[in-house]
Amino acid sequence: MDFHLISLIIITLLNFFLGFLVWQNDKKNITNRSFGIFIFSVILWTIVLYVSDLSSQAPNALFWNKLTLVLGILFATTFAYFCLIFIRKEGFSIVLRTPFSLIILGFIIFLILVTLFTNLIVKKIEFYEWGTNIVTGNLYLLVAIDYLGSAAVGIGSLISKYRKSSGVEKKQVQFLLLGFLLSAVGILATNVILPLITGTNPFARYGPYFITFFIVFTTYAITRHHLLGIRVVLTEILVGAIGLVLLVQAIIAETLAWKIFGFILLILFGILGYLLIKTTLDEIRRRQEIEKLSEQIKIANIRLESALKALEKLDKAKTEFLSIASHQLRTPLTAIKGYLAMIQEGIYGKFSKEFNEILNKIYLSNTRLIDLVNSLLDISRIEMGRMEFKFEEIQIGKIIESIIEELSIQAKQKNLYLKFEKPKRPLPKIRADESKIRQVILNLIDNAIRYTEKGGVTIKVKNLISSIQISVRDTGIGLTPKEVESLFGMYARGKGMSIFPEGAGLGLYVARKLLEAHLGRIWAESAGKNKGSTFYVDLPVR
Repeated sequence: MDFHLISLIIITLLNFFLGFLVWQNDKKNITNRSFGIFIFSVILWTIVLYVSDLSSQAPNALFWNKLTLVLGILFATTFAYFCLIFIRKEGFSIVLRTPFSLIILGFIIFLILVTLFTNLIVKKIEFYEWGTNIVTGNLYLLVAIDYLGSAAVGIGSLISKYRKSSGVEKKQVQFLLLGFLLSAVGILATNVILPLITGTNPFARYGPYFITFFIVFTTYAITRHHLLGIRVVLTEILVGAIGLVLLVQAIIAETLAWKIFGFILLILFGILGYLLIKTTLDEIRRRQEIEKLSEQIKIANIRLESALKALEKLDKAKTEFLSIASHQLRTPLTAIKGYLAMIQEGIYGKFSKEFNEILNKIYLSNTRLIDLVNSLLDISRIEMGRMEFKFEEIQIGKIIESIIEELSIQAKQKNLYLKFEKPKRPLPKIRADESKIRQVILNLIDNAIRYTEKGGVTIKVKNLISSIQISVRDTGIGLTPKEVESLFGMYARGKGMSIFPEGAGLGLYVARKLLEAHLGRIWAESAGKNKGSTFYVDLPVR
């Protein structure tokens, strides 16, 4: 077996292996499929080139040499098509849509027909010891135009892609372009330039050798820079190399038995190698899916961050609006409260008992509105970080006593007891803002009175060494476990709060925020509906 045949076999197998890997990696990808078509045309061209040299009869030799030119035309055209797909990501239907593309397709079909069925491209065949040689006809220039045009389109497309690319993609195109360029120079020299100058084509049989440049550089781009989507290709290359060695050994074996054994071994290895390649490609595909999912998560995170920033701006605008609106509301409400107090005191004259009762209801409603506005102001200050605290040494027992004294009339009006179980030992002083802590405890005791119809409210204080615990226990309507969980949220109110429907559900939320600023906490416990509730406040001693 001569060196030329072995070389063509190796080149053919390498091309087949490379094309199969790219196609198998992503069968649905139009770029991978166009690359596979290009490789398949190269393989056919290489095989027919060798067969044309083996033809001993003139009619067969003429046919095979004409077929060599036809496959060369297809090889050049599919190269140009692959390059167009590689830079534009378009399929046949899109590429063939323009009138110019239809003209090109018609020219190629015409060229193939003229080559096969006339002597205008190939005039005759000459026989030599090494094989056959064609004598070019008058229209061989058309073949040269197809080769040169395809090379110009393909290489021009890759150059355009190279200029627009960056990073890894730029390196991919760089090696692909270099491999195609070196291959194109050799093939054009042997199949276009020399035949046009000499009128014969004796070096056509060496065209496939120049494909090795393409194989080397494309393989390097695949293994080094993940060209055409292949990420882990070393296993496939190893399988191909071993298979190639087994094939050559089977071909050059001295006896028939060893040849049969070699081919059987090659077939078994081919099956195992295919399974290994398939497993590797499945793993690659899974990794690509994970990478794609990771990229989608990154995009989602970016969108989420943008949405959160927009929500923060919206929340800030809402808080500023609350602050401005509350300030604007509090001023006239305070003035109304002052005038109502003056009227009730008789400064503007005496009124009937019925009118005084109406004034009292207006006064109470106005007071509730002022409390609501103050709560909204507190919330806006807390959320904007503008709440001012004046920390000082305070005695919690004295604050509770003053609150009980203030609310005792309200409790008596409902026939409720209101008692403070003082600790036996003096309580330590704590560092806190007295007005804020008073606001929290006042709110808890006031709520306990409002939501209790029978019995009363008991306040206790315990010294837990590291903290002081205040409990406000009532015999009121009680709470469900679900209500306890959501009680300290903004606008949160229990379902059974019909006793006092005027509440807005802001007091406990403000209390929680104020206690958090003091590094304290608040929580509630209840045995259930109509079994009373206990609210706890825990404040650190230091």
